[in-house]
Amino acid sequence: MTTARISTALGLLLAMLLSGCAENRDPQNPAAAHGDDATAVIAAKRIRVGVKADTPPFGSKSGETYIGFDIDIALAVAKQLESILKTPALEVEFVPVTSHNRIEKLLAGEVDMLVASMTITRYRDQVQNLDFTVPYFQDGQSLLVLKDSPIQSYQDLAGRSVGCVRGSTSSWYLNQVAPDCKPTKYEDFPSLFAALDAGQVDAATSDLLILMGRMRSAKDPAAYRIAGDRFTTEPYGIAVRENQSTWRDSLNEAIQQLWENGRWRVIADTWFGAQSAYPTQLNFGITPYPK
Repeated sequence: MTTARISTALGLLLAMLLSGCAENRDPQNPAAAHGDDATAVIAAKRIRVGVKADTPPFGSKSGETYIGFDIDIALAVAKQLESILKTPALEVEFVPVTSHNRIEKLLAGEVDMLVASMTITRYRDQVQNLDFTVPYFQDGQSLLVLKDSPIQSYQDLAGRSVGCVRGSTSSWYLNQVAPDCKPTKYEDFPSLFAALDAGQVDAATSDLLILMGRMRSAKDPAAYRIAGDRFTTEPYGIAVRENQSTWRDSLNEAIQQLWENGRWRVIADTWFGAQSAYPTQLNFGITPYPK
């Protein structure tokens, strides 16, 4: 397969825009009932991180151990937070989430943050009571089909059934680029890919690297192919509850430190470098966070 390409220009506007939104919201909102999560993390000396277990290379399990790019980012962020919050030896507790239930678990206080290949959107920020850090990665939506499928890109989807995961941005974007297709939502990625295998849908859509993860982990990777390049831009951020500016800003500082000290690049090369299972040409930068 040809090398995938990620490119982005991350300006101060996005960071400042999303940061500013959290400061002017209704204090009666239920999400505001939680105290400052930075204080809670310091008191507990523990961070509960919502992660996925069904989306390699971002999050999966090897035995009882969580592995993936998101997992390594979460661990590295926690390490930086020890000095930022002046709390040594922070314990990291991973809590499994899906695209469908991750927001519910965050708002219910079951996790302190989500590092779960989650796209930053204005809807999630303003309507679903979330706040986001600056982006720590970027991907884009594409299509996975069986190898003999006639589908070559999203332009071939009219009248065809396309599966996506409930709670993701995939169905919304799919409606924008292929309004005449027939979308079907599934509860999780295993259900989505099982439907593709069974011929219940003509294509599966999600972010490209998640689809590549399915191909790599399948018993017969040659049975699938990617149809077309990315047709969206999906910046990933760490999600927190709204009205948590101290907590969000601490996470922003940690992400920037990972970029400045080179740790982000080491993690990215592990999962997406030339010698990895998901070789991806990265052209990604993290804008200095305003202090």
